[in-house]
This record gives sequence, structure tokens and C-alpha cells, in this order.
Amino acid sequence: MLIDHSLIGHTSTRAATDAAWAESAGFDGVWTTESVTDAFLQSMAVSLTTERIGVGTAIAVAFARNPMSTAYAAWDLAAASDGRFSLGLGSQIEAHITRRFSMPWSPPVDRMRDYVAAMRAIFDAWRNGTKLRYEGDTYRHTLMSPVFTPTHHDHEIPIGVAAVGPKMTELAGESCDFAILHGMIHPAYFDDVTLPALQRGLDTSGRERSAVTLSCPLFMVMGDDEEAIVASTAETKGQIAFYASTPAYRRVLDPIGYGELQPQLQQLSREGKWQKMSGLIDDDLLHHLAFVGRPEDMPALVRERFDGRLDRVSSYFGWPVDDPDRLGEILAGFHTDDD
Repeated sequence: MLIDHSLIGHTSTRAATDAAWAESAGFDGVWTTESVTDAFLQSMAVSLTTERIGVGTAIAVAFARNPMSTAYAAWDLAAASDGRFSLGLGSQIEAHITRRFSMPWSPPVDRMRDYVAAMRAIFDAWRNGTKLRYEGDTYRHTLMSPVFTPTHHDHEIPIGVAAVGPKMTELAGESCDFAILHGMIHPAYFDDVTLPALQRGLDTSGRERSAVTLSCPLFMVMGDDEEAIVASTAETKGQIAFYASTPAYRRVLDPIGYGELQPQLQQLSREGKWQKMSGLIDDDLLHHLAFVGRPEDMPALVRERFDGRLDRVSSYFGWPVDDPDRLGEILAGFHTDDD
């Protein structure tokens, strides 16, 4: 199991600084997120200030862009990072695509399938000189002149998608190199929903499970004393409440007996009663979705639950550890003998 570091709410300048720290601490990869600035700008900053660590977007909002503009950014990042870049795409939800980005919305799984295929066709044209002639249901790319063809390189660019529901997970198995799962996950949902959906996609493409890397930012409630644990618990419960208020996550809550909580949280969110929402997340639900203990406890707790299920993990809220030697020893605990 590999252990990564997620950059959430970072500017590009801060992303560069934190990525250099993550590399020195012993993390295996850094994921840039798209919230307050462009994920590709952060990824370029990370690529230019690190040498070993992997860098990827988790995620870049696909439907706010077209496949060609995304392909140019990914191609340049693969070159800048000397092949360390992975492209993670997410659909976002309709309201953000139409109202924040002012872009059209359409059924996301079919559109993402088209998007990924278009990007692979573009990469093939640039890498192998094949004629660009991609015509899908949503995207059509049929023109590529030499003056607009980027400098050649042979770096492979893994493409992945953010997947919560079974349809997007199936798409990951069908046509992607990795999937970014959500922290709102537990073994019952993984075994009964995620893995079967992934396998259906793999069967469609004729590939093995090893063809798709599964990555997930996990809720790790950490602290060296009771006060720190209490503070981390409150923060995590608030985040769980926020996600659980969305109808899409009811399917995650149902198998562990908390499905009826979702509409209650949704109503409170509409009323703006955020503090009350947190209070509905009891300790039993917390322990289904999170890991609680000292930082040193995290490798064993995570591997007990997800070893053999997940390939890469990260801590949703980062690490409350300043000592680099201590953190390095903790991170080493995530690695198996054959990593």
C-alpha cells in the first residue's frame, strides 16, 4: 500500500512548498485538488520543485474543460515531471458545471467515457503521429496541425476518474488506469458495490484487477492526546455530515444501517443548520468511516481494513506531525514487503 499526501485548498505557491516537504518526509505521491485554484497550476508547481514523488490531479474538473485543453496541460505536466504525472478527472455535479463554470451538462458516465477516449486519441496522435480523427457522441477532434502539435515525449500519462457510484466505477475498470474513491467508504460498500462494479468494467475490457490502481483519501482522526483527538473528531464529523447530506451517499450509508440519516442531514443543510448536522454523526458511524488513534496507529488500522482492497491512500486532513523522522517512520508502516 502506498501513502500519498493531498493538497486541499492550496495555492500554487503553497502546493510547491508542501510538496517539497512531502517528498522529504517519504510520501509516495502528491495529489492536487481543484478548489481555490487550478489543479494543473498546482501540479506544475509540484513538478518543478520535486524530483521523486508522484504528482497527480485528484481531481481536475473535466466538464469545465474540453479534452483538447486538458490534453495540452497533461502533456506538458508529463514532460515537466519527467513522467511522474497522473491525470485524475472528475465530473463534478450539475449545479457547479452549469452555474459556476457556465458549461453544458449531460449524463456524466457516458460523457466521461467519451472524454477519456478522446484524450487517448489525442495522445496517440501526438506520440505516434497518427491522424487525429476522433468522433464521439459529445466530443469531436479531427484537426491537428504540426504547428499545434506539442514537443514529442514518450511518457505515458495514466488517466483516472473519481468514482463513488457503481457506474463510474465500472467505467474506471473499462477504460481507465486508476480510480479515485471517496473517503466515505467502508468494507461492506467496497466489497458489495465498488469491487463488483470495477470487475464488470474489467471484464468488458478484458483486463485484470492489477490494471487499475485504487486510491482513496481516508478519514484519519489523529492526535497525541485526548484534546487533539476531540478536535479532530469534531472536524471529521462535520465533513462526514456534509457529504452524508448528499443523496448520492445514501447508498454508502444503507449497508451500515444509517440510510435514514441522509434525508435528515439534507434537510438541515437546506436550513443552514451545519452545527446540528455534525451532532447527528455518532461515534458508531464515525468508526465505520474513519480511523481513530495516534498517528503511529494509522498504518496498522488502515491496513487491517483496506490492505488488499486499496492500493494507495492518503489522510483527508493531513498529518499532525512536525517531526520529519517520526513521520517518516509512520509512513513506512503503510508499505508492504512487495511495494
